[in-house]
Amino acid sequence: MRLRLAIVTVLIAAFASTAWAKLPPGDTITKENWTQKVAFAPESVPGWKTGETLDGTSWKRFEKWIPASIGGLMEKHGLKIWTRGYKAIHPSVGYIEATNKYHRDVELIDVGNNPRKKGIKNYTAGLPFPQPQNGLEVAWDYQYGYQGDDGGFHYGVYWISGKSGVERSEEWRWLYIIRAMHRTDLDPKPHIPDLARKDIQYTSMTWAIEPYDKAGFGALYSRYEEPKDQEGWIYIPTMRRTMKATFGTRGDAWNSTDMLYEDVRGFMGYPEWMNWKLLGRKTVIAPMHAGVPQGKAALKEVFDFDNPPHWNPKLKWEPRPVYVVEATAKFPDYPYAKMVFYFDAESFAIPIKEMYDKKGKLWKVQINAYNDSSDMDKHPPAIGTSLMIDLQANHATAFPSYNFKSNMNLDPGKFTLSNLQKMGK
Repeated sequence: MRLRLAIVTVLIAAFASTAWAKLPPGDTITKENWTQKVAFAPESVPGWKTGETLDGTSWKRFEKWIPASIGGLMEKHGLKIWTRGYKAIHPSVGYIEATNKYHRDVELIDVGNNPRKKGIKNYTAGLPFPQPQNGLEVAWDYQYGYQGDDGGFHYGVYWISGKSGVERSEEWRWLYIIRAMHRTDLDPKPHIPDLARKDIQYTSMTWAIEPYDKAGFGALYSRYEEPKDQEGWIYIPTMRRTMKATFGTRGDAWNSTDMLYEDVRGFMGYPEWMNWKLLGRKTVIAPMHAGVPQGKAALKEVFDFDNPPHWNPKLKWEPRPVYVVEATAKFPDYPYAKMVFYFDAESFAIPIKEMYDKKGKLWKVQINAYNDSSDMDKHPPAIGTSLMIDLQANHATAFPSYNFKSNMNLDPGKFTLSNLQKMGK
């Protein structure tokens, strides 16, 4: 009996180890084996070669590897795909070291239907779940995926009608310490003490540069470890006044665009807010080394503003290993009935996202394009552009990145209300 019980115990332990995908002690992740140990390589795509241009008819040759939403954009809206070969991605050396050091300690907490209860413990830094086995683990890998410890970029915002073209545009700057806690690249590591004491995981400041009547309008906000809405301040230069605000209220559009607050980067909510279902591991064509030219002068090289529907981006796409994950909200008032994410398996970025309305009809498609990292040992893939398309409204918002930087060693003491006011002057 004791022998039988011991055998059962060993089998249960072995199953649990497989389910949680914990690498055994001594099994070390390196930048050379990151894809093998953490993710998986894309399958071969017969006939795929660098330098072709796929359009509304020729894409059908690769229908198996192109999401139906992207195929629909190609058939109905003239989207084109410029092809390139697969190129592997790995995070910084510091992030890999942190993954090796800490990932075996991480545990999930069953929060049930309570979206305000913290759902993870013993997480310090790095990737929490190499080889994730379910949708929730993928979501946490995205939450703590490698994006550098801080960064900033200068970007544009273009409101686009599918019938008449660009309606208006704005120009913004954004600075952020995305890892005030759980840092891997910049000292102090793993936390900035003053922010960690306030339970602040992330702090950010963004302000408008153009047009003239909007210049100086800005926002300062922080994200907490606990799964609650972000809090901060808005500065209104015409009134020379600051107002306290909650950011990311579910369903609120950012700056009257087609993008909700929680759509930024693909998802700015918390894993605890959603039910996550892994639909599969597969190879998908996505723009992870998109070759997006930077700068305002190159804008027409990035978007076809002249021809209907006036929002099509000009990007290079490649075969990528992805986790396809469906998410449904635990909040009854959430605007999307469901979302389908295509998480890149090496970087856990979201190059493609689909959003559905309450009737189950495809509502929006988001494309996030990335450029090569300037140095993968030290920096994440560079943000190229983001595009949110509202298919039902025949409208889109484009967010071209004019200048992206990461690991800038920003001073956390600059993320203050007084400095926000200075930026607005």
